[in-house]
Amino acid sequence: MKEYLHILTALLILIILPGKASAQIFDSISFETPTSKIIIDSVGNNIWEIGTPGKDFFNSAHSGTKAILTDSLSSFPPNDTSVFIYVIRNPYTSTCYTSMEFWHKYDMDTLNDIGIIDASYDGGNSWIVVNDTNNIMPWDSEFWWDYDYHKSNGNTSVHLLTITGKSDGWIQSRFNWQWWLPVKSDTIIYPPDSLMIRFTFISDSVETNREGWMIDDIVTLSAPWQNCTAIDENSADINISVIPNPFSLQTTIRTEYHLKNSTITIYNSFGQKAWQIDNISGQSVTVLRNGLPSGLYYLQLSEKGKLLATKKIIITD
Repeated sequence: MKEYLHILTALLILIILPGKASAQIFDSISFETPTSKIIIDSVGNNIWEIGTPGKDFFNSAHSGTKAILTDSLSSFPPNDTSVFIYVIRNPYTSTCYTSMEFWHKYDMDTLNDIGIIDASYDGGNSWIVVNDTNNIMPWDSEFWWDYDYHKSNGNTSVHLLTITGKSDGWIQSRFNWQWWLPVKSDTIIYPPDSLMIRFTFISDSVETNREGWMIDDIVTLSAPWQNCTAIDENSADINISVIPNPFSLQTTIRTEYHLKNSTITIYNSFGQKAWQIDNISGQSVTVLRNGLPSGLYYLQLSEKGKLLATKKIIITD
């Protein structure tokens, strides 16, 4: 039952703040039927294909019979760069968050063969790698990798920004973006047209007879902007430190500002309130993990209804 936790999260989308609108799935693909959403680059020797896996490790799709993978029968060649693009039509992007989840297996030479995911809003003229991006003007934006859910043991971990090595079976990964997704440091495409998500596999010059990368059951979901906890225009924006961050058991919040009856509220990456501490006074407070799953969260410090500071925190196992 535990292994279906994140599938239920994606399918039920019951992540609703009081009085707010719910999130919604607006796109999905399982590769069982032909689709115009997937563009496999035809330039050069592109080894991505939609088919039935027939290798030792890549021996079946996650669901149904088909997946998209780097060759359905053979190991990947050296010196290869192969690309496919997932085009999401008219994405709902003025949001509290938008997320993409997918199941994948990978078998690569660690640090030498890699998988990279990036995104474009301008027809592929510019791309932004799935990475942390903060304070992109004119609107603040966030774009980050969220988690890996390991089906083999039910554990959740924080993902590195590139795919490499060999997975422990099927892993469900998710990355998120908040507000508007920037494609350049000074440009945000408005109004948005189509969001292009590019999956690139790159191998080095050494033949290792490994199987590559296989992806299945992609789900994209979004919450309308009303689900966000808006930052008050009169925010005091004081400096706070969170040490350690990331943390696994507890962390300490410190500030030069003297708090009086303040409140710390922690939201998960969907904008759902996960934990709250009231009646805080002084200049430091210890925040316990309190059983929260590993992943990315937002901590907000407020006093008498006025937002003092917001900080991104990461909980690890």
